[in-house]
Amino acid sequence: MPFLHGTTTSNRHRLTVYQLRASVNAPDGRENALHRVVGIVLPHIAKALYQRPPDEAEQYKSFEYETGKGRCECVALPERLLWAVRFRFSDRDGIQWFYDIAMIEENSELLFGLKIETSSGIQLADAQEKIPLAGELLSQAGLLQSRPVAGTPWNIDDPAEIDDFYHLLTSPNRSLPVIVISAVNWRNWNFTPTAPTYLVNADYLAPRVRGYAHVVCLSFRAAFAWSDRVGKSWSVYDGACRTYFPNPNFEHGLPAHHPSNWKEKIWYWVYGDQRGPNAYTSFLIDTARHIASTNRMNWNGLYFVPDARILAAELELARAAHLANAPERENALKHHVDALRMKLDAAEEENNDWLAELEKAQEAAEFYKQENVSLRLQIDALRAHLARQSGETADADVPIPDNYDNLPEWVRTHLAGRLILLPRAERAVGKAEYSEPEMVYRALLILANEYRDSRMGVGNDDTFRAALAKYGMDFSGSIDKSRAGQEGEAYYVNYPLGSTNREMLKFHLERGNSREPRYCMRIYFFWDEDTNQVVIGWLPGHLNNRAT
Repeated sequence: MPFLHGTTTSNRHRLTVYQLRASVNAPDGRENALHRVVGIVLPHIAKALYQRPPDEAEQYKSFEYETGKGRCECVALPERLLWAVRFRFSDRDGIQWFYDIAMIEENSELLFGLKIETSSGIQLADAQEKIPLAGELLSQAGLLQSRPVAGTPWNIDDPAEIDDFYHLLTSPNRSLPVIVISAVNWRNWNFTPTAPTYLVNADYLAPRVRGYAHVVCLSFRAAFAWSDRVGKSWSVYDGACRTYFPNPNFEHGLPAHHPSNWKEKIWYWVYGDQRGPNAYTSFLIDTARHIASTNRMNWNGLYFVPDARILAAELELARAAHLANAPERENALKHHVDALRMKLDAAEEENNDWLAELEKAQEAAEFYKQENVSLRLQIDALRAHLARQSGETADADVPIPDNYDNLPEWVRTHLAGRLILLPRAERAVGKAEYSEPEMVYRALLILANEYRDSRMGVGNDDTFRAALAKYGMDFSGSIDKSRAGQEGEAYYVNYPLGSTNREMLKFHLERGNSREPRYCMRIYFFWDEDTNQVVIGWLPGHLNNRAT
């Protein structure tokens, strides 16, 4: 069964409750910034362990101590502005907490990392409601991910800020999702007499996802500028809401990996016992918090206690190498070996945790894969029933636009489960020159119906070719496989998306034999046997080859 955020408890040895990688704002210098963060952490450790840390802690030196309530270990290397602390304790409710905090100066920045786990079997949502210390760090430490990790929304009205917004989304240092809420176009509003400015209340949402997500509001003109910058398939406008996960690839990535919901869907959203925009807001909060638990974080450059021990031992070993005192050299070597052994133990424990998480994820993926197959079969059955009852196809009322403006959205709305446009095809649509857009839409409908039926055995090739002939179209192989390799990557795509598997665009539909792009239509595709879908890799013009 799949993971259900609100009801599932962890069977792992430890449950990751929260994790964050950021940098620390340092207007008064990085050393003062480090001291400021340490000053937030140490009182909490004293409170959690019912005893002040040793005097070395106030001097920003390494220390360790243990009480009846828990244990703490800190590794400090002042010359590197490195400070790492690991501590565990049980709170008044008997919940056992494990904290890892690391800071280090790197490339003129003070990097910060925080990992919080529990092993008590508490539900994730309950644990995140009561995380000790995290609130103080988020509100007082001055943490940044390109922008402050703030509890207030970023309201973008001026299109001149779109460059800064693009920088935030594409920053390699961003690990938090960005929730973008777009202004409603009152001309297209039909639900109430007066249109709201935004469907989602950003002032309510932002403080509840502080440290879990950035919240951005795009005004009407800012959303228009954003659409111009990245294209409609990547944009968010007219009351829609979109979540951009880290590292979007606006050139080659898949927009669907950064989910968007239109205002109509938000208005009728159902989540638990809630309905409408409030339900959608609760869904966004729970999703952002779940991601903070399950996302695999890149900690490169940070030294948590196990790695900091090794670094400290290596520095000690390097200093001892210049000493004539053999016992000191032997002692330094022993410290190094001990640090490596403890790092190995920690890595094995973490590896076991992630293997358990991987098994759960694989089970969930297989469940949803089978669910998708089942739903497609049900939809096909309903479509067939509707055709028998009405005497015409279920697509009889599908609109045929006279432009390419919303072709990707049209495909997702009307052909979902039957035909997919790959990102490369979506980008090609934005540069389409073919002068009869209506023919492109009709060709896609034929591929999603008559062609698909023939591949699934519920139709035949004659019916498919007759549908093409009605509009002066033809079907054939795209290119000989031996020649395709000579054309570079033109006739190949990575599929499934995100994989390195290469599929050849084996077939194409054609209309017109001119080499002039305005009078020549070509749609290149292949058939996915696993999902029973047509996969479009290029349209509506020629792919480059020796002839073109």
